[in-house]
Amino acid sequence: MLHLPEKEKSVDFQKAFQRKRDQKDFNFRGVWFPDELDFSRFDFTANADFSYATFTDRVDFSYATFSMRAEFSDAAFSGVAYFRSATFRANANFRSSTFGAMAYFNSATFSAEVYFRSATFSATAYFHDAAFSATAYFQNAAFSSAAYFRSATFADHVRFAGDMGRSVFPDTSSLDLQFVRIEKPDYVSFHTLTLRLHWFVNVDARKFNFTNVDWGWRSPNMVIREELESLKVKDVSSPNRMLAIACRQLAVNAEENNRYEEASRFRFMSMDALRREKLLGFAPWRLSWWYWLASGYGERVLKAFLVLLGIWLVFGLFYTQTGFARREPKLASESDIANATRDEIGTPLGFSRALTYSAGVMTLQKPEPRPATHAAQTVVLLETILGPVQAALLALAIRRKFMR
Repeated sequence: MLHLPEKEKSVDFQKAFQRKRDQKDFNFRGVWFPDELDFSRFDFTANADFSYATFTDRVDFSYATFSMRAEFSDAAFSGVAYFRSATFRANANFRSSTFGAMAYFNSATFSAEVYFRSATFSATAYFHDAAFSATAYFQNAAFSSAAYFRSATFADHVRFAGDMGRSVFPDTSSLDLQFVRIEKPDYVSFHTLTLRLHWFVNVDARKFNFTNVDWGWRSPNMVIREELESLKVKDVSSPNRMLAIACRQLAVNAEENNRYEEASRFRFMSMDALRREKLLGFAPWRLSWWYWLASGYGERVLKAFLVLLGIWLVFGLFYTQTGFARREPKLASESDIANATRDEIGTPLGFSRALTYSAGVMTLQKPEPRPATHAAQTVVLLETILGPVQAALLALAIRRKFMR
């Protein structure tokens, strides 16, 4: 009677169903529910198994408490599914489950791992105020452990949101969206949340909506190291390249939505993740390494300024050690001119004069005096190249912070 797929069984089904419920027997594996199901505010004190169950109508688990494992794998929800403010104290499994109508997980709390791998959401799914304390995802639900959406399918709106007084994704949480199929990516939104970069590996986030999102920016070295370690724990192949791709897509998203400073950070993370792929990032034979050293890939204003300042000071010191032409006396006659010899030794500049001279060379002013020795000529030539190039990198970094 419980498994018979017929609507006409309603009366007999309710009797059999009520007996199991009274006996606290929550094994409903493969059961075909002909009518609405109301488990709101119910306390499941034992394992609840609804795997392979078919819910033909509205189902309500609002404010229900699952003290033991909750199993909904391969379940089919034809009507609206309510899990609002439900509490999952043990693992929850929604693998390969199908939600044919709207799914509400608003303010649900997941204290252990929750799995949504290969789940299909054919209508709008709400996860407002869900809290993820390990690896999990949904809006305004509370997840205290891992939540997996790998290979899930979203056909309509998906919203992950929190508020300032509730942490949806605490430090112990994580989000796995790898290989998720999203038919309308611009319908996926994240609002007032703390997110991590590696959660968006192997999913295209270029059209997602991010509003009031905290990415936990800290030292770039620390962030990249932590993100790469997290990807290795997840056993993601080529973690550096995957993180670089994810950051590049997030940069496109930020730039298209006029979040230019955030886009700059994402671009830096993308290129730096690739730099660290081999030899801990030390590769002076690569142009990208020098690009990083000079200006943080054209994204770090302070770094570009300090390097420019360093060029000015270092070349100024060089000018105090190399020879410049002395002031030449006036030649009164043709015989004096004929007997005059070129000064090929010269004299170094004083420190203050050397700094002024270095600034003139950097700005292509061709200051006097002229270099007298080959060493001085070489130093002036190098600064004539490096100074303007570094100034251009500084201008680029400034522009990218305020790009229009």
